[in-house]
Amino acid sequence: MYKIYFKQAIAMLKQNKFISIITIAGTALAIMMIMVLIVSESIKNISVAPEVNRDRTMYIRGEIKEQKNNKGRQSNGNTSYQVYKDYLSEMKSPELISIQANAWNKSQVTTSEDLMERMPFELKSTDANFWKIMSFSFTEGSPFSEEDFKSGLKKAVVTEKTAKTLYGNQNALGKTIHIDFKPYTIVGIVKDVSQIFKYASTDIYIPYTSRSAYEQGSFQILFLAKSKKDFDTIVEEVRAAERKYNATDEEWTLKLLGPYSHAVHKMTNSLGDPDIKGNIRKIIFVLAILLIIPAINLSSFSLSRIKRRTEEIGIRKAFGAKKYVILMQVLYENLITSLIGGVVGLIFSFAVVMWLKKWLLDVGEDSSIPLETLVSFPVFLAVFLVCLLLNLLSAGIPAYRASNVNIVDSLNRNNL
Repeated sequence: MYKIYFKQAIAMLKQNKFISIITIAGTALAIMMIMVLIVSESIKNISVAPEVNRDRTMYIRGEIKEQKNNKGRQSNGNTSYQVYKDYLSEMKSPELISIQANAWNKSQVTTSEDLMERMPFELKSTDANFWKIMSFSFTEGSPFSEEDFKSGLKKAVVTEKTAKTLYGNQNALGKTIHIDFKPYTIVGIVKDVSQIFKYASTDIYIPYTSRSAYEQGSFQILFLAKSKKDFDTIVEEVRAAERKYNATDEEWTLKLLGPYSHAVHKMTNSLGDPDIKGNIRKIIFVLAILLIIPAINLSSFSLSRIKRRTEEIGIRKAFGAKKYVILMQVLYENLITSLIGGVVGLIFSFAVVMWLKKWLLDVGEDSSIPLETLVSFPVFLAVFLVCLLLNLLSAGIPAYRASNVNIVDSLNRNNL
């Protein structure tokens, strides 16, 4: 039966090509606008290499300290090393804890072969757990080890692009580079990482213990939960650490911003608690507008197509066709059009995301977007659901009216 409906839907598209093109284009445009938002959010949150554990990772986005005499206040986009070391590093509920710091300015790097030519590179200082939370593709070598980290050895992992910039076609593994005038040995080379992976991407990775005065610095803190079920336990353990700090420090009270899940963490860049409900309401409102307005416009095209078939509907009802059968056929045939428009709209949405990636994803113009972040099951499921909703909104009322018109009016093309 559905094969017949499908063939009939294709035949109808061929009958009036102009109307069909307008309908498909309108559907594609509507779905493109919606899918741009959905694809952008999917890219920010999907768990793919190297950030394969986004769905199990929690983040502390900073700290706020207030003097107990109400005379001063400090806020920091990271968390001080002392707070991490004294109150968070021994937490029991996370599977792993990792901290990292990104230099505010690019570090000056030279090679042993040419100490005079300085080249600027992004630098990430981190620990050995970082390599366990992330999943990098090493082309040569390996990450610095736990022993290297604890000993503060000056070892570095670089990306392929960095290695090529420094040494051209020569093998960079084992070479010595000077980072801010300090010698580091390259122990590993990884494939380049897109800037959309905020916590994994950089040019050079080093142990933070190899840097002088790291104990006076501040860091981003990542907790890897054993499962999502442990999120509440991790939050409570962090709150307990706050209470311990506030009970022992005579001058300051501490508030840690987090830990938040990856999705919540991405909702805001401000130093404050994310307005989760407010953000969800905004998203729902925008998606509703993007669905309803095109659906109203497309419903007129659906009604136009149905009007041309009123005699057919009348004859079918005269031979005993049920209302729900006619209703389902009209919706099914319209869904075919919606799906064609959905595929076109999805392709266009990929192009728009690539074009506007600097604004949508906060990455550089030259940053790549891995294919696996664009093409995923959640994205295909989302586009199907959007097509289904748009189909119901644009064809639901015309289909319902067509199924309820009496036989005589259908044959005379009245009251539709």
